[in-house]
Amino acid sequence: MSARLTVVLGFVLSCPAVLSAQIEDADIIFRELKALEGTWFMPQDRGDRLEIWNLENDSTLTGDGLRVKAEGGDTVNLESMRIELRGDVIMYHVIVRGQNKNQPVAFELTLADREGYLFENPKHDNPQKIRYRLLGNRELQVTTEGRRGNRTVTEEFVFEREFTPAGLEFRVRGGVNVFNLRATGNFPSSTDPAIAKNPQTTPGVGWELGTQFRFKGSGGFISVNLELGLAGKTSHVKSAFFVPVDTFPFSIDYVRDVNYHQVWLQLAAVPEINLKRDGRFTILAGPYYGRLLFNKASGEEKPGGDNKLFDANNDFKKNDVGIIAGFQFRLGKAQKGNAGTIGLRANLGLADLDALYNRNCDNPAFCNGRIGLQGISLYYSYNLLGL
Repeated sequence: MSARLTVVLGFVLSCPAVLSAQIEDADIIFRELKALEGTWFMPQDRGDRLEIWNLENDSTLTGDGLRVKAEGGDTVNLESMRIELRGDVIMYHVIVRGQNKNQPVAFELTLADREGYLFENPKHDNPQKIRYRLLGNRELQVTTEGRRGNRTVTEEFVFEREFTPAGLEFRVRGGVNVFNLRATGNFPSSTDPAIAKNPQTTPGVGWELGTQFRFKGSGGFISVNLELGLAGKTSHVKSAFFVPVDTFPFSIDYVRDVNYHQVWLQLAAVPEINLKRDGRFTILAGPYYGRLLFNKASGEEKPGGDNKLFDANNDFKKNDVGIIAGFQFRLGKAQKGNAGTIGLRANLGLADLDALYNRNCDNPAFCNGRIGLQGISLYYSYNLLGL
């Protein structure tokens, strides 16, 4: 029996319901088998091995195993396959050219567990057992076991699907965050000792909505997330400071005791790493860019009036850059393309967003304060392509 035969059944195990199904759930398993439709290949020195599968009806899949010769590109038909659901039994039949008098050999699904799916035919010599395990959404590990004389022989194969939408996930993401405006360095203080304070900040709770384009590597270890979304960020600031002016009284005292409510547009490119192949737990870290779309201050702000110079809504610069770092946990098996994912991440802004506190500062050594954003986010994402 050819190695390519094992690819077919291997894909059975790649599907969501299969990983949790019992043997009696044959109808559920076969519904997942329908995703086998398409072309699989395994590069070899003598040319690629192909299997092309088609769904014949609701209970039958048919396939052809081919070899494309390295020289000339001629195609040779090696085997014909058939997967059938009959009642509570799933059978795999294969006719290998030049073997078993060109008669079909049948294998029956006998075991389904977390290590994969086992098909057996103890009356056949080699293989007698075929076990399948998906390594990422584009790779398949297949292990066969059989007899050659008095020896037990085991072989392992890795195949790749020619094309699969599962190589890309389009995820929607929503969650909550806690952000704070972090003040560091020296800020000019007020001329009035009674109100002289550097900025004191308190974090606030906000929200996040966005999308993730997740490009998954073929090895099952590394993916790249391209993200676009909106984030509502809230923080309380209490401060008092002065700004020198050229006319009497030669300085203006500012007071800020407000809640800033902001909306940011955020773009990010974040690599994601599995600590084990296709594990549920991943870590991620990468850069982001933020653009301030909206800023509204509520609370005490002095001086007031219509002068934009005094307007607390203009207290910040519009552009932010920083780093995202955290982890994600997939709620379902990696084979489940539509599995939900929860994530926890930290956002550290590296840009100075201050457009207020250091106005008209003559000596940067004494007013080199910086305002930056930092926070954490808890979110849930779902792959729409897996629906």
